[in-house]
Amino acid sequence: PTIDEAVTDAPSKGNQEGIFGFGNDASGYVGMSNLVSSAGVVGTDVTAVGTGLGSLSACEYGGDKGIFGFGHTASSPYMTGRTNLVSNTGVVGTDVTGVGTGREKTAACEYGGDKGIFGYGKNGATYYSITNLVSNGGVVASDQAATTGTARQYPSACEYGDDKGIFGFGHDGSSYVGMTNLVSNTGVVATDVTAVGTARGWAAACGYDYDKGIFGFGYDGSALGMTNLVSN
Repeated sequence: PTIDEAVTDAPSKGNQEGIFGFGNDASGYVGMSNLVSSAGVVGTDVTAVGTGLGSLSACEYGGDKGIFGFGHTASSPYMTGRTNLVSNTGVVGTDVTGVGTGREKTAACEYGGDKGIFGYGKNGATYYSITNLVSNGGVVASDQAATTGTARQYPSACEYGDDKGIFGFGHDGSSYVGMTNLVSNTGVVATDVTAVGTARGWAAACGYDYDKGIFGFGYDGSALGMTNLVSN
């Protein structure tokens, strides 16, 4: 499952709630969601109108809304580029047919103050470095090639500097990687930056203190507990 990072931006953007959604339980892929109040209280299951989906990612857009996208479904062709918009009251919308390459194990974050970006991922034996921009109206754009960014699965991403983004870490099909890729406030993804952090996948990331970010935890063959701060 993934979380809309609106709650982490609450001090600077006025957003105070969050949402968890989708994922995989013992019965298979699910489409439910759970709202998070401004006090951090997680609500009961809400049956989503979206089809069950796993290995997806999510981010904020439009200043007060969210979007879930990409991932793995229970039926062919399995890997999807479909998305589900989340209203500013936490209502998850119906499936929106994707325009981007179907893939799973992507990452997503905000950029430009009110827009979003999905990036990287995997479909079968193919690893991608492509990204898909999300407008402030929730419209997902067609694939754009990331500038020489290493193709990989299980990266993580967050906003920093109030209007920029960063992708980091992951697995390139051969090994865990520790590089990062900065996202400008116009959605341009930069070349690989050699990371000082431990190479790993399955990490998580979020914003903090208005304009900074943090990567945390992950797996490199063993479960990890370290964090890496991202300056503004």
